[in-house]
Amino acid sequence: MTPWQRWLRTDRDEILDREGLNPRGRAILADLDRFNRVGGWYRLHCRMVTRHWEALGRPTPLRLLDVGTGPGGLLSALVAHFDEMVVPVQPLGVDLSPDYVAMARERLGDGVPVRQADATNLPFEAGAFDVATCTLMLHHLPQDTRARLVAELGRVCRSVYLFDLELTLYGTAGWGILSALLGMGADTRHDGMVSVRRGSTLAEFRDLVAPLPVRARRVFPTALCTEPR
Repeated sequence: MTPWQRWLRTDRDEILDREGLNPRGRAILADLDRFNRVGGWYRLHCRMVTRHWEALGRPTPLRLLDVGTGPGGLLSALVAHFDEMVVPVQPLGVDLSPDYVAMARERLGDGVPVRQADATNLPFEAGAFDVATCTLMLHHLPQDTRARLVAELGRVCRSVYLFDLELTLYGTAGWGILSALLGMGADTRHDGMVSVRRGSTLAEFRDLVAPLPVRARRVFPTALCTEPR
């Protein structure tokens, strides 16, 4: 890690982590959901998950686990994506927070199950799923918990799509500028900048995912993800 990265890194809490699903938290979630839809991030995630599915030989139905599903935005996009591809999918979302579970169930409806579970101790057998997705969750966790999460995803899934933020100065400043231009709230601007500062370096991310049958790659402008080897 460079001196700049050491200076930039923080362990400060995000407002969303403190506030939960009160009005401030819901406003942040609404901003982020709009950014993911308008900015094409949900489409990117769908394309990347499709690559993992193809690398596994296109198993049908696709057993898909979304970890840290939150309000269910990504899982909703994935279900719609594979439905358009006419690919049968068996989706399941899990989240530790009962409030997020309730929110995701309301958004997704009865056709997509969501249950409460600890991502570091999942109640599933080894190899129970084909692909796991875990997006923008790692930076919320302590370093040792991140490693336990990755190990558990590797246990229950054949392939793992991880997506999180890279620790960069330009990413921190860029989010502050971009979020203001997009009319996001001050809380969302704050949390986005803190999120980048809680992110991983590319070397850290590579070490973290080394036990999985995937490789790490950068995603412009300031993100990291896994793709099939």
